[in-house]
Amino acid sequence: MTTITRRDCGKGLVGLAALAYGPEPSSAQERAIPPQGIGKRFRHLSYTDLSGRPDSVQVMRNRGHIYVGHMFSNGVTILDAADPRDLKPVGFFTGGDSTRTHHLQVSDDLLLLANGANIVAMQSYDNIRGYFENALADSITNRKKFRSGLSVHDISRPAEMREIAFLEMPGLGINRLWWAGGRYATAAAHLDGFTDHFLCMVDLQNITKPEIVGRWWMPGMNRAAGEPSTLAPGRRVALHHMITAGNRGYGAWRDGGFTVHDLSDPTKPKLISHINWCPPFPGGTHTPLPLPGRKLAVVADEANAEKCAKGLFHTF
Repeated sequence: MTTITRRDCGKGLVGLAALAYGPEPSSAQERAIPPQGIGKRFRHLSYTDLSGRPDSVQVMRNRGHIYVGHMFSNGVTILDAADPRDLKPVGFFTGGDSTRTHHLQVSDDLLLLANGANIVAMQSYDNIRGYFENALADSITNRKKFRSGLSVHDISRPAEMREIAFLEMPGLGINRLWWAGGRYATAAAHLDGFTDHFLCMVDLQNITKPEIVGRWWMPGMNRAAGEPSTLAPGRRVALHHMITAGNRGYGAWRDGGFTVHDLSDPTKPKLISHINWCPPFPGGTHTPLPLPGRKLAVVADEANAEKCAKGLFHTF
């Protein structure tokens, strides 16, 4: 097995082993930080390198086990966390080479898993901004075989992930999921003919036969239907993440801003409101956190240019 280091992961984020993010830490700097890290009012309990796969993205817990999606390692690691002081890797699931399964959701002994193109292995931008400033459909320059869609897994036996369904989505796959149990899940998915990820409502009533029942996208994203793009050069509109609360959906659209949707009829998602602070701010709207009890939403933008080359990215 090839061990992936943290530096490899940083380089892999832009898909180029040669990409430099500035000077490497000196050995003296590394020695100054103890293995357990440095923290105030945090007590370090344990550590795992996930069997040499430290490129963690989404982490979910079920029945004393932790499920970790990976950005570059084409799979999901299962940890026995019954004793949090002694984390033990006990399993690994993969959708196959070049299939990224970095995002997952867990409820009621079921696990929903995003499957899609491992874009790190399939694009060839020479700097970090290339990925963030071009439509996903135009990013894949070294296409390889991969699975694209939503897989459903029975995790009632925690150390095993038994796939019980797969919803194929012809395209480049899913970027993010949101599902806290219940009948419907939201997915930021790319389908052939579209420029980038958009909203797909997935019906899980028959858990072994999930299906897309509703869709919503920004104007200009349906390239196959001839919708003209009005984006300025260097802008990317794509649903990064939608989180729901009740019958409302809260979407982050990278350079397309923040939306609120009525999902009372999941087959027909309706736009309620839309605000975009790009410009004057540089965009990269990443994740919304609705606080419905306070009638607030916290929305985080993702910094995607080094040394403030595009200005400051904020949380709103």
